[in-house]
Amino acid sequence: MPTFAPHFGIEGDANYEAQVKGNIVSMLQAGCCIGGLLINLFADPFGRKAGIMLAAVVFIVGSVVQVVAPTVGAMMAGRFIGGMGVGGCSNIVPVYIAEIAPKHLRGRMANLWQFMVVLGIMVSYWVDYACLKHMDVSDKQWKTPLGLQIVPGGILLIGMGFLPESLRWLASRDRIEKTKHNLCRLRGLPEDDERIIQEVTEIHESILEERASKSSKWAELLQPSNVRRLIIGIMIGVCQQWTGTNAINYYAPQMFQQIGITGETVDILATGIYGVVKVVFVFVFFFMVDHPFFGRRNSLIIGSIIMFVSFYILGGLLKHIEEDQLALPPGVEPPVGAKGYVAMVMLFIFAIGYEISWGPLVFVICAEIYPTRIRAICMSITIAIFWAMNTVIAKVTPLMITNLTYGTYFFFGSTVFAMTVFTWLCIPETRGRSLEDMEPVGNFAICSKQRKD
Repeated sequence: MPTFAPHFGIEGDANYEAQVKGNIVSMLQAGCCIGGLLINLFADPFGRKAGIMLAAVVFIVGSVVQVVAPTVGAMMAGRFIGGMGVGGCSNIVPVYIAEIAPKHLRGRMANLWQFMVVLGIMVSYWVDYACLKHMDVSDKQWKTPLGLQIVPGGILLIGMGFLPESLRWLASRDRIEKTKHNLCRLRGLPEDDERIIQEVTEIHESILEERASKSSKWAELLQPSNVRRLIIGIMIGVCQQWTGTNAINYYAPQMFQQIGITGETVDILATGIYGVVKVVFVFVFFFMVDHPFFGRRNSLIIGSIIMFVSFYILGGLLKHIEEDQLALPPGVEPPVGAKGYVAMVMLFIFAIGYEISWGPLVFVICAEIYPTRIRAICMSITIAIFWAMNTVIAKVTPLMITNLTYGTYFFFGSTVFAMTVFTWLCIPETRGRSLEDMEPVGNFAICSKQRKD
């Protein structure tokens, strides 16, 4: 936004501006890392529902601080506080969904989580575009989007008050009658229905079995098979971040400017279209996620190949675009040209590859490979490392765009290629497998057998 940098006094050389932008953006991800780790300290004793409501309150407080922030330091503090709320939700909401959803819908509901994430991203892009296009140049252009964050935070806080507590959390507190009551409400069935009785019995027996276990959760986590599962889960989360998707999510307008898509609002408009592409294709993947051919493993490989090719083509095009721009006399605005439009399409194709693979599948796979008893611990560790990598991406991307220019896309293309190899060698197919079937998950022999099959 035009007045943002002058308001906070962060104008200067390109490297300085890039560093400050990276600091402001990455503080939210740093907060997410801390929030994702700490939320279980509240959600375990007080419930998933209370944990989500607390995260919403923290997020709203952070949003208010961002709107009224007089300095860069205050803005970064608001970003960090808001990030703690986001991180708490990113940990506890998937757990809450898994603990109330019918078994046969868990995979699709995890995909629905990703759909809502990209829907939120798309809405944020178009809100920015509307503020830039239809509001007079002033601080209101950037304070309005920051203030609007309070709306979804408030909806979450108020809406959770009408939702039932997690079935599994209630059962773990021996509140069996309340568990049954909530289950009837969720399934729309009477208490004497055989399916209700069976599901309550399964939940209760699972809790009793966990209590009877002689080993602690941490000792169970350190068992070789569970260490392999945790390594796979962590690596999938790390790989997702190094696809470069959040580099585009956070800095898309700058990337479109690199390509030559410039003008008062054109770069923001192109960003909005990018958001629409993401929403459309994560919706398409909703119908692919449980298909026997695509499954988990094949989808990751297919998506990786699409992203790898699109990034390398984009990097090559941008190299030629920069050479053309240098050949022009100073002060002459270069036309976008065919190369620029093809480069823009490559960003859209990258979004397609991501949303039919690494975008929705990370939490699906983690939910499938982590045993129930240690799922909360494993998810906390995975989420913390996931957001730590996100923080790094948010910090280094503006520096890469400034200093590496077209090399940024070759770099991310290369990391995606490495991810393709990792998926091929180390990630087994988890669709339709029980936890017992995944005992040797991460074992190279399993993946080799799958390749032969």
